[in-house]
Amino acid sequence: MNITVLGTGIMGSGIAKVAGSKGFRVTAWNRTIARAQALESDSIRAEADLSKAVSQADVIAIVVFDGASVLDVLESSYRQAPSDAVWVQMSTIGTEASHQVREFAAERHLHLIETMMMGSKDQANSSQLILIGGGDAALFDRAAPFLDAISKKLVHCGPEVGDGTAVKLACNLWLGCITAAACQSVKVLERQGVNPQLFLDVIAGGTSDSPYAHIKGGKAIAADYSPQFEVSALEKDLGLMKSVMDSVGFRSDLLSLVMDLYAQSDGTGHAHDDISAVATSFE
Repeated sequence: MNITVLGTGIMGSGIAKVAGSKGFRVTAWNRTIARAQALESDSIRAEADLSKAVSQADVIAIVVFDGASVLDVLESSYRQAPSDAVWVQMSTIGTEASHQVREFAAERHLHLIETMMMGSKDQANSSQLILIGGGDAALFDRAAPFLDAISKKLVHCGPEVGDGTAVKLACNLWLGCITAAACQSVKVLERQGVNPQLFLDVIAGGTSDSPYAHIKGGKAIAADYSPQFEVSALEKDLGLMKSVMDSVGFRSDLLSLVMDLYAQSDGTGHAHDDISAVATSFE
């Protein structure tokens, strides 16, 4: 099976490397081609020409930043892709953009599904992603060898592209909140001169435990903000969730407070650091 990965940032590069390690023929494209070329040591073919990158693909994974970028790569490459290729939209782009992408694909008879990702750098590099799907179940069956290779679970949320997006935004709302809460607990103990690791020790194995609290709380304790999921990316996703809440008349006061915390971290130079850098807003 020929796989093309469009976008080789933190998540796209991990997906491409895993697919290559599992016997797929992988082609990678990125606007900054050097990022794709960095994967060539993993038996991945880097292609600077977007049209050539998709020309032999059975599955095309789109892993770019936002809705405008997804539409741009679709518009620039769909004519050169095989007519039976399955397009897998993996970027978190929000409800409105997902509808636009769905309509674009339908008008051109493209085979499009979406699989939002839960997980970050480590999970992308180790086939441990959870995929949040929306679209025709038959297309998921066709793309299954690739999707199974890069993930540990897929939750199919509905028959339309956009169904997965709704669930993904709710998941990232939760993720943003628990990260900020864990980092706040760590920092308030530090302020009191108490070992912050004790917070993580107490919740470990209990009903209030969360693996994410240990990952992000641990990074906050170590002041290690090397990126797994960047602050700027989460800010984008939370903004998309805020738009959804506003559109359906749902209160967003908690989300607004959390967004302010990440904005403070962004404003002090942490935009491209890990979201655990929200800890700096409590300092």
